[in-house]
Amino acid sequence: MRFAVNRLSDTAGEVVGLDCAGPLDAETLAALKRAMLDFPVVAIRSQTLTPRQQAAFSRQLGPLEAQDRKTYCHPDDADILILSNEIRPDGSAVGIVDAGDFWHSDSSHLEEPCRATVLYAVRNPTTGGDTEFINMYQVYDALPAELRRRIEGRHGIHHISKTRNPRVTVSTARTDAVAYYKERETATRDMLQPMVRTHPETGRQALYVSPRFTIGIADLADAEAQPLLDRLFAIMLEPRFRYRHRWRDGDLVVWDNRCLNHQACGGYSLPDIRRMHRTTIRGDKPFYRPAA
Repeated sequence: MRFAVNRLSDTAGEVVGLDCAGPLDAETLAALKRAMLDFPVVAIRSQTLTPRQQAAFSRQLGPLEAQDRKTYCHPDDADILILSNEIRPDGSAVGIVDAGDFWHSDSSHLEEPCRATVLYAVRNPTTGGDTEFINMYQVYDALPAELRRRIEGRHGIHHISKTRNPRVTVSTARTDAVAYYKERETATRDMLQPMVRTHPETGRQALYVSPRFTIGIADLADAEAQPLLDRLFAIMLEPRFRYRHRWRDGDLVVWDNRCLNHQACGGYSLPDIRRMHRTTIRGDKPFYRPAA
């Protein structure tokens, strides 16, 4: 199966002419994986996928990470997480309404964060609903030399609970959010991740912190750690490192969490509906290997 890859930016590529509803042959799958290394964000256009077809496609990229929010998993396949602002007649939420509301790399609070995220646009709102990405390769390359030296070999402290992080807020749109994050506050432990992460396939270095999950720096008092994180976040949030994806109907977007931050941009509200189906590809333990 042949397909074309068009450059959207230094960070993103567009795949056209690929049907992901059925199994991909070995040559096509290898070509897609190469495109995913060339472009950390790959938008596969014009897909029509059932939840089971999306899950089957995703498993071709690697084993899937189990979803921890079982309430919002799709009934046809438990590996599909529903992200949506839809509300049922009884008032319950169809999906997670506040997913991706601050800059982050998916599941960096886990010992083995997910390698890639696969997000399928089931229903796009008439306005808003974009997703922005930060290329963390580019951010690392742009850091002043003295700042690189301060963070190389150090570890950031990551945690899932928003209630432990003064840089973020808990959404009022999700009624169970405060209770969930309070429970997570004590039920999950701090996770140390290298602040500079070596990509296991490209060998490139990327800054690996986020305002959403990084709450401190190991072996560094907060009086020194927090200003250092603020300085890093100020650099990474410069617009020059961003790609903004404006979703089209049928978009299947795959991104590499090892070298990106992303956030949902919002900008829509009921009765306008945004519904996405998400799968995540299991990863491995992040590491830092100094350049030779």
